[in-house]
Amino acid sequence: MTSPRRHDPIAALNQVLSEVIDEVAGIKQARRAVPKTHELHGLLDQLFSDLRGWADQLMERDRALGISALSVMPSVAGREPANLWPHGADDQEVRGVVDRQLGRLAEHAAAALAAQENDESRAPLAEVERGILAYRQALADADRDQSP
Repeated sequence: MTSPRRHDPIAALNQVLSEVIDEVAGIKQARRAVPKTHELHGLLDQLFSDLRGWADQLMERDRALGISALSVMPSVAGREPANLWPHGADDQEVRGVVDRQLGRLAEHAAAALAAQENDESRAPLAEVERGILAYRQALADADRDQSP
């Protein structure tokens, strides 16, 4: 997907939506890489649920603006996800990759938030931004707890 023009709030919103959809696919992989008995798996389950909720909110905002998100981006089924862990990964590797992905999403959310011209579009982006911050902190805390 091409970068949105800085002055196009709808394109900026949809850039975040596209990134959220990519993250859903990445977190699905991460959940398969981490055993269900690990604490990290529970955090990834929560993140997966929140990502889906954020995508729904952003798509709802698109609908309110008279836009069909799928008219400007591929659906989940139309995306070719990267295989993040072709040979398996330990929890620390998964936390690192997820944190980097969330960092990229945070950058897009901040840029999209700055581009918005009304509170109705700012609200879901602000929720995404707050959620990302909380998950990145939880990942950092989990990493510190696992460090020798």
